[in-house]
Amino acid sequence: MLRITGTRTELWELVRPVCVCLLAIGVVAWAMAIKGWDMTSLELGVMLLGIGTIVVMHIHRVLKGFVHDSALLRKAAIEAERHYTDVLTRIIGHVEGRDRYWTGHSHNVAALSEKIARKLGMPSDHCELVGLAGRLHDIGILAVPPSIRMNRSRLVVEELRSVQKHPEVSYEVLQPLGSIAPVLPAIRWHHERLNGTGYPKGLAGEQIPLEARILAAADAYDAMTHDRPHRPAMTPLQAMLELRRCTPAAFDPRCVDALAEIVNLPDLEMTVAGERANRVAPAIA
Repeated sequence: MLRITGTRTELWELVRPVCVCLLAIGVVAWAMAIKGWDMTSLELGVMLLGIGTIVVMHIHRVLKGFVHDSALLRKAAIEAERHYTDVLTRIIGHVEGRDRYWTGHSHNVAALSEKIARKLGMPSDHCELVGLAGRLHDIGILAVPPSIRMNRSRLVVEELRSVQKHPEVSYEVLQPLGSIAPVLPAIRWHHERLNGTGYPKGLAGEQIPLEARILAAADAYDAMTHDRPHRPAMTPLQAMLELRRCTPAAFDPRCVDALAEIVNLPDLEMTVAGERANRVAPAIA
């Protein structure tokens, strides 16, 4: 459906010839009613046909102008959103770069989320959106006071509540971006858990969008495989085993299975088994 927008002057330029044409039709109809099909009426009919042709051409020209202007506006809006997204991504990178515990986190979550979405068979363009959601999912962390973000000890209850607000803040900050509207719920709910123990709303099961469940698995895996202030990094195998342990209570089995394929879990298990065997062999000898 064509959506016509414009100033009153532009709209009047479109409507005016139509009004003239309707007036001409009225005149011809009146003349024919009075005089019948005489020469004068036929001449008026020919004139009306000419006027109608001109009107159609005029409407076509004006509509082309509207369509062209609308296309330009859409292009400008997309470009503006792209710049806005780039700025937000740079801000996230800058904030994460100030803390060695979080450097590269959003980039990693974006890459894993897009790969999981592809493993689950989502359309390619939607997979890219899921990846973009992963890149922007933590923008709301900027609303958390630096003293809490940089805290190296376990958070107290009030500090934890402050941190738990960040998905809602991320959602509010990103809401103006129409281009990522399909994955905004994923950003808002990526800390929800299937058993209802997550935040900010305690959603459960199918109440949580699939895209949010994808982000949740990717986010948790990357967090576990990197050092945090209160604990050292887990190995990829340890992180996957922990995700398995928390599935399906917290994480979607489909997302965890897809992630296991991406990180090649069988190879991780074989590598660890081989290392254990090598350690045991000298002891036996």
